[in-house]
Amino acid sequence: MITVKRAMARKSFFIIELPEYKAPSVWGAFKSMCSRGWAYIVKAATIILLCNMAVQIMQTFTWSFTVAESADESILASIASPFAYLLVPIVGVLSWQLAAAAITGFIAKENVVGTLAVCFVGLDNLIDTEELALLEGAGAEVAGIMAITKAAALAYLMFNLYTPPCFAAIGAMNAETKSAKWLWGGIGLQLAVGYTVAYLVYTLGTLFAGGTLNIGAAICGLIAVLAMAGIVIGLIINTNKKMKTEYALNSKK
Repeated sequence: MITVKRAMARKSFFIIELPEYKAPSVWGAFKSMCSRGWAYIVKAATIILLCNMAVQIMQTFTWSFTVAESADESILASIASPFAYLLVPIVGVLSWQLAAAAITGFIAKENVVGTLAVCFVGLDNLIDTEELALLEGAGAEVAGIMAITKAAALAYLMFNLYTPPCFAAIGAMNAETKSAKWLWGGIGLQLAVGYTVAYLVYTLGTLFAGGTLNIGAAICGLIAVLAMAGIVIGLIINTNKKMKTEYALNSKK
């Protein structure tokens, strides 16, 4: 009898009130469209514009604030080059430009396209706009055009899709979780998911298309994916144990 009373005392109900369903209003849809459109214009004129200006400046100058003879000697290249090695297993090429675009994507995902346009002096140097198709190649620059495979392009898109969306979203995560541990755990989980999905897309896509993989990069990528999976599984197990312990302590009260 005491056990039943305790179980009933722990039982709680979650009640939510649903709004009244109404037919969509054309005027309401128009106002929502204008509001969202204006929000994007403000975002493009502030965050995206300022970020692209910073990228252009860092690509133009060296650390001694002299004009760089080539983009590879610029401030942007020196910052993004270490991260470019992490992207080799998922894009098949060593490109600091792709790494720089992925980094600026943490500020806003729209910056990925803008940074690529700045780094390659227009997307024509990355994409063959006449044929509307990515050039197939082994990753070398052909006539000033960086040749990447379709599988690599899709993997790069998947990576940027699943990684943390922007600083605003990270701030919202911090406000909701109110814990630095869970915030960094969520960011790590998103990075792990994005990297894993991109690695699988590039590896399987290259094999199905009959292309050749860089065995060393593929093995390094697999080790990184397995390591991230192990960390995530370990965190889940540890969290589950803590929740069971807290539940057992609350049950005894």
